[in-house]
Amino acid sequence: MQSNKFLRLFTFLLLPVFFFACNNDMEDDLENDFEFQHVVNYEFLDSISTDEISARFGGNNLVSGFVNFDITAHRITYMTQNFDGSEVEASGLVLIPIVKGSAKLTSFQHSTLAKDPNPSIDQEDRAPSYLPENNVEIHLSAALFASNGYMISAPDYIGYGSTGDLFHPYEHAQTTATTSYDMLVAAREYAEFLEVNMRTEGETEVEELHLLGYSQGGNSTMALHKYIEENHSNEFKIIRSAMGAGAYHKTAVGDYIFNFEGELDFSISLYLWVMDTYDKVYLQRGMGYYLKEPFATEVSDNGYFAISNTNPQEIFTDEFIAEVNNPDSEFRAALADNDVHDWRAEAPIKLYHSREDALVPYFNSVDAFENLTANGSEEVLFETYEFGSDVPREDIHGAAGGRFFSDVISRYFASGL
Repeated sequence: MQSNKFLRLFTFLLLPVFFFACNNDMEDDLENDFEFQHVVNYEFLDSISTDEISARFGGNNLVSGFVNFDITAHRITYMTQNFDGSEVEASGLVLIPIVKGSAKLTSFQHSTLAKDPNPSIDQEDRAPSYLPENNVEIHLSAALFASNGYMISAPDYIGYGSTGDLFHPYEHAQTTATTSYDMLVAAREYAEFLEVNMRTEGETEVEELHLLGYSQGGNSTMALHKYIEENHSNEFKIIRSAMGAGAYHKTAVGDYIFNFEGELDFSISLYLWVMDTYDKVYLQRGMGYYLKEPFATEVSDNGYFAISNTNPQEIFTDEFIAEVNNPDSEFRAALADNDVHDWRAEAPIKLYHSREDALVPYFNSVDAFENLTANGSEEVLFETYEFGSDVPREDIHGAAGGRFFSDVISRYFASGL
């Protein structure tokens, strides 16, 4: 079986070299004995050596101990459901370590990628399935995890990659969870096709699973963890989940952002995007209900990043702010439907957050830790980062992201600490 696995993998890697001569015959031979149920299309992207991965980190000795395996990169597409119930063909990246034993299946949820009509702002080309060099999460972190033996399933999310022409339902918990879960199922099937051995729980056939993500990826990871345990606990055995700086407590975030008086320390664009997502999913009122002029027209015409004003009281309508503060309102219900901080987790979770984070308030992780623990979750850990004056406040969210990925691979996933 082991020799068959490598034969299939390396035959697959040679497809681009011999494609001109065999005209799909070799690829057809690979598929003849395998019937896909979840993968719609697949494409080999690249093979990446340990030397290349080490070079990406400048030969850093602290990183070298985690660079153990060459990896291969693949793009797959699969069917999933959008927020409106329509079926779409979504895409994602699969990174496979060339291990002699078994790989550790891992769902890697990426952080925010801007969607904007302005090409200088839009970050579609950083979606995972493009194998982007300009996305450090993928080019550095995901590659490092893969080289350490983790098989990476990285969904693009709806709105990127093969669905790049669609609206991205930013931080809509249900869509994020199902899109990521369906990608995992497809990635597992793709691994089976390539005869990659996956680590399972004891003698069972249930694959062990790791989850991680930072910022939007942290929120997505929490939503995915909750979704799997509540709906598909027999499909995967979650070993550990690592979540950094996610906006888990949406009702509290709504209170904070929309009632804030004065200038925020950051652009309000991402919160406009969340607001617009919940309007499209639940309410369909249009931008004019939420924003005063000229802001409503500016956002409608030029996107969320068109507004430089950061004072919520000058941007949002009085009617909308009153609704945010009404516990029985429809928008308040939409926020609550996306709260993922208050439930009981069976598998271990570790939360990471910087106390000084200006973009995603620290209370999100505090509230998640307190509620998950109070609800009797099996194991919830919480690590607080402190940066002080050495790092500008506007840079802390990003700086904490780099520390998060380092701590997860070197400590939490390795030893549970």
